[in-house]
Amino acid sequence: MTRQFHRPARLYPEAAESIEGTADTAASSELAHRTAQALLGGYPSEGGEPGDGQAPGSPLGNCAAGEASEEPGEWLARPDVVAAVASHGVDAVAELWADSPATTLPGVLWRLFLVREWIRRDPALVARRYATVVDLTGRDDKVLARFEAALAEADPAPSPLDVRALLDRVLTGRADGGLPALVPVLATVAAFLRALAAGSDPAWIVDDADELADRVTRRDSALLATADEVTEAARRAASGRLD
Repeated sequence: MTRQFHRPARLYPEAAESIEGTADTAASSELAHRTAQALLGGYPSEGGEPGDGQAPGSPLGNCAAGEASEEPGEWLARPDVVAAVASHGVDAVAELWADSPATTLPGVLWRLFLVREWIRRDPALVARRYATVVDLTGRDDKVLARFEAALAEADPAPSPLDVRALLDRVLTGRADGGLPALVPVLATVAAFLRALAAGSDPAWIVDDADELADRVTRRDSALLATADEVTEAARRAASGRLD
């Protein structure tokens, strides 16, 4: 399925136009990383102080005033990315991340976006797939005792509503703490995807015509594959190696 590109308003119009259609790969990758870093916040500024929410690698420009510059050395400030998300929806920014590798910040944010959109769009379907029914009819007392003991020791899997609430905060720029704060979110999402796969089927999106059909969601055992990618991204984020 070919996705329609939604240009994020007030996010470097010149840069955005340069990646529409026949996009330059390097420019697309840079813009994907800058928007992801700015949305997450907590990256060091030019002076080395964390938490200003500016994407690293370029000086502060006129983004706060909504003015884009043609100079490649402009900052993307967090308030501008957050404002674009609030005004135009997170999908307008998320489209920039779609082709990024899974072991990069924009790549893992794209996967979080797909999970969040799936829960938002199909809450009943996700809830059904999340619920695991265990039939213990006719089982003897030993089996029941082992089952109850296992339940007592098991950590509860995060619910769809819990996961959506976490992802809403991250993808709307309301999560503080930068990259370190993303680590537990990634761990939660990975556990959620594995719970879904265990309770129903590791497939994710089954129809190419689905608006969420993507190379991430349509591959074999997509839920488990995505859970593994998110787990690896969490490891890299914890050690400061998430690009």
